[in-house]
Amino acid sequence: MDKKKLKVLLLSAPIGSGHRMAAEAIKEELADYNNVEVVHGNVFSFFPKVLGDTFLAVYLWILKVCPCLYQMTYAWGNKQSGSLWLRNLINKALMYLGSSYLQKINPDIVIATHATPTGIMSFYKEKHPEIFLGVVVTDFTVHKWWICPNVDTYFVADERLVTKFPANDVVKAFGIPIRKAFSVDNAEELRTNFSWQKEEKVCLIMGGGDGLLPMEEIISSLNKYMLENLRIVCVCGKNEKLKKQLELKFGNQENVEVVGFTDKAPDYMKAADIVVTKAGGLTSSEVLACGLEFLIYKPLPGQEQNNASFLERNYGACVYQNIADLTAKIGELCKNSEMNPRLKYHGKDSTKRICEYVLDTARQKS
Repeated sequence: MDKKKLKVLLLSAPIGSGHRMAAEAIKEELADYNNVEVVHGNVFSFFPKVLGDTFLAVYLWILKVCPCLYQMTYAWGNKQSGSLWLRNLINKALMYLGSSYLQKINPDIVIATHATPTGIMSFYKEKHPEIFLGVVVTDFTVHKWWICPNVDTYFVADERLVTKFPANDVVKAFGIPIRKAFSVDNAEELRTNFSWQKEEKVCLIMGGGDGLLPMEEIISSLNKYMLENLRIVCVCGKNEKLKKQLELKFGNQENVEVVGFTDKAPDYMKAADIVVTKAGGLTSSEVLACGLEFLIYKPLPGQEQNNASFLERNYGACVYQNIADLTAKIGELCKNSEMNPRLKYHGKDSTKRICEYVLDTARQKS
């Protein structure tokens, strides 16, 4: 194999943690390869920080206060025509703003984990065709803003998504990249480390980095069932206010654990039996890799709703819009002596497959 050192630029955007975490999973995997230098870039660094902070604040406000507005925007952008002019205008402007950064890095390979850096690199490649451009679609759906000219290979979560792309595009259904920790099968050891009993059904409630789930209401509803074999583990992420509220209300309840921001999320997921979470693409891929009973609560409009529909249809996930139905399902699972068969998901080695393919293909191209 050619020993030329390859420079890999991972380009993500801080809109939700999934895009960044997918890039970090690839970076972690590439650390094992010789003659590879990796840089993880953020397209928000292409313009003044105040603009990025303002955009993110407005984005989060819309999701919390007026999600229907996001749904309308998402749907409009996903039409066959009508919105691509705006996408191209934004991406071309960001390409000019980021050109000095891209020239300084001078990558041989770029892997984009968000639609915006995909569009930016699509334009940049017109003058730099020697770059290998790989695109990791971080959802179980494909929005049309992901599909751009000059992409060498797309990587998607599932074989059933391949038909969403033009026939001539190269698309590999390797799965969404996840961290190495998820490939280690040590659930029994982890349960012992957490002091969880074998007969317990452990329900993990995860609301992402911002703790975006009504955990207090879910626990209160579950308490009505008086399930002796249920252990509830709430991962609050960076939401310190939520963590304190839960500790104050349920701190004396033996079967409730409250966890703040932690780097042990893979361990909690592998050792648990049930997970209640949102329908983000990366989190969903992690849940499937662990084979958990997958309960989705109130997916956000847009890609989360599409993810949830796909996961419900193809992977046996259950989607709930109210807490009563959600907790009734958890109660039902706890009363069953046997859990449902663990779902099979091919994406457990997704990160390794993506990295091997990209490096081999880029070396052949050079």
